[in-house]
Amino acid sequence: MRAITLEGPDTAPALREDLPEPTATDNEVVVRVHASSVNPVDNSIAAGMLAQMGVEYEYPVVLGRDYAGVVEHAGSVVSGYRTGDRVFGFMLHANPTAHDGAWAELITVTEELSIAAVPDGVDLAVAGAAPLAGITAITAVDTLELSDRDVLLVAGATGGVGSLAVQLAARAGARILAPALPEDETFLRELGVTDVLPREGDVARAVRDLVPVGVDALLDVVNYAPGTYDAALKEGARVASPTGAAGEGPGRTMVMAAPTAENLQRLGALLAGGTLRIPVQATYQLAQAPEALAALPGQHTQGKLAIEVR
Repeated sequence: MRAITLEGPDTAPALREDLPEPTATDNEVVVRVHASSVNPVDNSIAAGMLAQMGVEYEYPVVLGRDYAGVVEHAGSVVSGYRTGDRVFGFMLHANPTAHDGAWAELITVTEELSIAAVPDGVDLAVAGAAPLAGITAITAVDTLELSDRDVLLVAGATGGVGSLAVQLAARAGARILAPALPEDETFLRELGVTDVLPREGDVARAVRDLVPVGVDALLDVVNYAPGTYDAALKEGARVASPTGAAGEGPGRTMVMAAPTAENLQRLGALLAGGTLRIPVQATYQLAQAPEALAALPGQHTQGKLAIEVR
């Protein structure tokens, strides 16, 4: 089968066409992948960063986390899925080694984790771009406990997680501030951003000009160290980040997405109900996935970069 792999520690991601097709154990489901997307963690895995953190790489490593597709085969004790079911989810980073990814024609997942039914009316291309960013956004907004009394600052509002979190925060009634480029303003206001600030210069000062007492909450999906926007925060403000920018202390939370059935079902319901839309800037074919990897950090994106596998 075809897949995007790393063949060794010093190799670049590339299409391989001769990988053996996976088979399901008793509690596993084989999924024929139709769609996926690019997430920053994909670049991290491709660059060997998990190996630097002590995670063993079992080569060839198949890249990609998100997937949506159709059940090809279900193991003998699987009760919740059968051949032909439309499903989606995301693969764990390492379990226990970095080896299995979603940028392949066929993948295996266990019935207990990383899989849920795609609701009727939700296209597989949409479902394939949603899981990791969507669950991260849901978890972050839940953590911040937003209401219509809150002012939220979102750093990285145009990206995958940020663009989804903005929609959820707007649904909660929060006033949303976001530093961005001038060409992002229409896009962000359509998502629910109230105030678009210049991305360059003293963002904290610009925030204080609008909200002198400081913001109630911060979601930072850009920075890897805390403190960048602390001057914009009200005393006791809540901070959430999936990248390490929250730091430590009361009200500061490192957000981790878990591909549980409950989380995926909640995401699916938001997609099916039209509450959450997945902005897709560009779609790449599976063979072009290495180009998509290079494009994610190399160009300014509005929303997601999608991968069409089938």
